[in-house]
Amino acid sequence: MKVANPKLTLYAFHLRNNLAQGEEQPVDDANHLWEQCQQLGQKLNVPRLESLLERLQESNGKIGITPSRDNPESDYLELLQPEHLLSFSAINNGSSLQLRGEVYPLQIHDTYAVDITLRYPYPHVEIDQLAGLNPQGCLQIAQSNSLLGQTLVLFAQPEGKLNDIQAFTDDCLTAILPESNRKNYWLSAQGRFLGSPIVEYSNNQKNPAQPHILIWLNCHPQTETLETAVDYGQPLINLLCCRSKILYTYSESRWCNQQARKLYRQLDGKAKGLKNLPLEPTQRLKQLKEWLTELSQTAFDYANHLRDLEIHRNTIETNNKNYQFWLD
Repeated sequence: MKVANPKLTLYAFHLRNNLAQGEEQPVDDANHLWEQCQQLGQKLNVPRLESLLERLQESNGKIGITPSRDNPESDYLELLQPEHLLSFSAINNGSSLQLRGEVYPLQIHDTYAVDITLRYPYPHVEIDQLAGLNPQGCLQIAQSNSLLGQTLVLFAQPEGKLNDIQAFTDDCLTAILPESNRKNYWLSAQGRFLGSPIVEYSNNQKNPAQPHILIWLNCHPQTETLETAVDYGQPLINLLCCRSKILYTYSESRWCNQQARKLYRQLDGKAKGLKNLPLEPTQRLKQLKEWLTELSQTAFDYANHLRDLEIHRNTIETNNKNYQFWLD
């Protein structure tokens, strides 16, 4: 079966600021997302994408603004001014299909976000040709400490009647993913979006930054009209941003919980050891001083992990509420 006008969109999210480094100073790897976009431009032979970082930077070298409750502009800030969107055509690499695309960079409060779309503007495209929308799996952001998550969304119109939606989307998934990654994904949910079927594929990787995939089919007369209007765009980006933050924060909280448990066992062991201190006063005092020096740092680290767990819990609760708001 063939598809018409397929496009593959990467939504990726990366921290700009965190509590540890304060609101004024971006995190150390804050520009990782834009550097990865530039590398994608090199792989696809897109000069306009290769210069994205320079296009985004202000005269002071910074990108975006300091997030603040008193500055609602940071809640959804389009970083490319005044055009908002950077369109491009990839230099033809011998394929019979010309690859086109757009990049839409944003700041959503304390997070950088990007929408990178690659498309084939043709009415008849073989399913196996969809691999050209993600050559060698390049439409993916490499791991970094502050990468929150990423989602791939394929939107395409099937030619003819679909008798088996899952079989069709499985074929699409096979085409857009490198062979080494396909075994990591399984169909986790099906639904409808703007009148047409949408299928979700989750992966079995514990790393929350591994892409999660949505395949959305243009099977209803109103779908293309509603999709072209892009009124759903901002709610969808915010929704996926909340999802990424929830999964990233949960992963961080599990690590924090493990570290806290290790320290608790150390503290508990020392507390029980107090019963076996030497009876001789000098030796007893010496042992107590050694333990107090050691325990003070351990107790400090333990308290920090408890504080971080509380921050993670609040972050998950907040983003869960925001997720429901944008879903509605």
